[in-house]
Amino acid sequence: MRYVLQDAADRLGVDDVAIEEFPWHQLQPGHITALVAALRTDGYAPNTSSLYVNAIRGVMNQAWQQSLITQDQLLKIRAVKAGGGSRLTKGRNLRRTLIRELMDVCAADPRPQGLRDAAIIAILYGSGMRKSESVNMDLRQVNMAERSLQVLGKGNKELIKFAPAWAFEKLQVWLDFRREQLPEGVSDDTFLFNRIRRGSHITRERITKHAIYYIAKQRGKQVGVDIMPHDFRRSFITRVIEEYDVSIAQKLAHHANIATTVSYDMRDDNERRNATDRFSL
Repeated sequence: MRYVLQDAADRLGVDDVAIEEFPWHQLQPGHITALVAALRTDGYAPNTSSLYVNAIRGVMNQAWQQSLITQDQLLKIRAVKAGGGSRLTKGRNLRRTLIRELMDVCAADPRPQGLRDAAIIAILYGSGMRKSESVNMDLRQVNMAERSLQVLGKGNKELIKFAPAWAFEKLQVWLDFRREQLPEGVSDDTFLFNRIRRGSHITRERITKHAIYYIAKQRGKQVGVDIMPHDFRRSFITRVIEEYDVSIAQKLAHHANIATTVSYDMRDDNERRNATDRFSL
C-alpha cells in the first residue's frame, strides 16, 4: 500500500516527496480522475486501478476525520470510480494427481525439507489457507483430534479451517521428526514450520512467506509445473465448488462476498466446453 501511495503521488506530479509529506488533503476529484486515466493508458488492470483509488480514499477518510477536508470534498472524491473491466484469472487448478506427484517428490527427498514441504503443501491444499496464515500459525492453534486449524486471517479475523486426515498425517510426521531432533530436555518450537538451512540444519526460526513461495516453485519444477503458493488455495476452492457448491466453498474460504469465491473457480476451458456440448438438440 505504501508503494501504491508513493507511485500515486509521483504520478500526481509531486516527485521525490515522501508520502507522509504529500499534501493529500489538497487533492480534488479531478486529480483522481486523471490518475485513473493515466493508469489505464499505461495498461494497468482494472483491479490495480481500484487498488490505487481505494488507497487514496483511505487517506482522504483520515484527512476528513482530522478536519483537514470537508465532508463535501470527501464525498466528491469517493464518487470517483476506478473504471470497469476485468482480466482473465491467473493461476492454475492443481489436480489430485499433481498433488500426489508433489507428495511423491517430497517423500523421495531424504532431507528434513522433504517432510516439512509435504506438510506445508498438504495443509495449504487441504485447508485452502493463505501462505501468510500458514507461516503465522502456532502449534497451540492446531487441534489434531478435530482436524481443525485456528488462523488469523485478513482483517484481523480469527478463523477456523479444517483439513482432511491425510493432511494432518503429513503434519504429524513432520512435527514428530522435528521433536526427535531436539536435545533431551529442550522444549518444542511454538510454531509449525521451521526454516531449514544448508546441511539439513533445522533452525529454531519460523519459516517466511518468501520461503513458501520458493518451496512451491521448487517442488513444482520437480514435477514440471509452474506453481504459485496461492494455486493451492485456488485448487481447494475449485474442488469444493466441483464436488459441493459455491455456498459451501464461500464458507470454507471465509469470503465475505460470494462473487470473490466464484472468481476462484479455475475449471479449465475443456470442462466448460464439455458443459455446453451436453446441450444437444
